[in-house]
Amino acid sequence: MPIEFKKAARKEGARITVTVEANELKETIRAKGSPKLHFSHQTDLVVRKSDYICGRTLAIGADKAASDFSRELVEKLKDPNQEVKVTLAVENY
Repeated sequence: MPIEFKKAARKEGARITVTVEANELKETIRAKGSPKLHFSHQTDLVVRKSDYICGRTLAIGADKAASDFSRELVEKLKDPNQEVKVTLAVENY
């Protein structure tokens, strides 16, 4: 993950958007950044609805969880051969 993203996500008031796409299916999650974000885990990134932060946390206060994704997209994500595009964006206010 680029250092510029990490710096922007750690600013007070940062808004993070995560878009997950598989073929024609897409889900967008809106969440918040925090000065307390570590970005220290080597392999895991978690977007949380809560305000809990650990080394795996990418964003907090999300407007949806994995259980809110369409079942069709979830089924595609289970396929290890499915190409998935994840786009991260951060804006500061």
